Amino acid sequence: MKAYVCTLLMAVALLTVIGCSSALAQDKAKWTGTWKMVPEKSQFANGGGPSSIVIKLELKDGAVTETMTLNGDHSFTATYTTDGKAKSQEVMGNVAETSAKWNGDALSIDFKHEKGGFARTITLSPDGKTMTIAVHHSGENGEADETVILEKQ
Repeated sequence: MKAYVCTLLMAVALLTVIGCSSALAQDKAKWTGTWKMVPEKSQFANGGGPSSIVIKLELKDGAVTETMTLNGDHSFTATYTTDGKAKSQEVMGNVAETSAKWNGDALSIDFKHEKGGFARTITLSPDGKTMTIAVHHSGENGEADETVILEKQ
C-alpha cells in the first residue's frame, strides 16, 4: 500500500510539472507573431516617435528573435536568449550589449551601446491580443520614458 501511495504521488507530481510546462509553452506561444503599433494609444517623449512600428517575434527554444520595422523602411533583426546573459550583436550599425529575461509574465530586454541604450519591459494583455512596451531610453540627450501599444495581426 505504501509503495502504491508513493507511486501515485510521484505520478501526480509528474503530471503537475508537465501541465505547468505545457501551460507556460502555450502562454509563450501567444507572443509569436506580427505586432503593429497603435499610434493613438502610444506615447512618445517630446511628442515625437515613429509613425509606424511593426514587430515580428518568434519565441523558440529559450530565445527570442525580433524583427522591428520603423516607418516602413528602417528595420533590424536581433536575437536574444532569455537567460539574462548579455551578448554582443550589431543592430542598425551599432554594436550593442543585449540581454533578455522573463520577469514573471513580462519580458525584459536591455540594449546598451556606447551612446546610451534602452530598457524595454514587454507585457501582453490576458487575451494575448495587445502588447504593451514600456521603454526607458538613456543617451546623449538625457533620459525619457515611452509607452508603445501594439495589436497582434
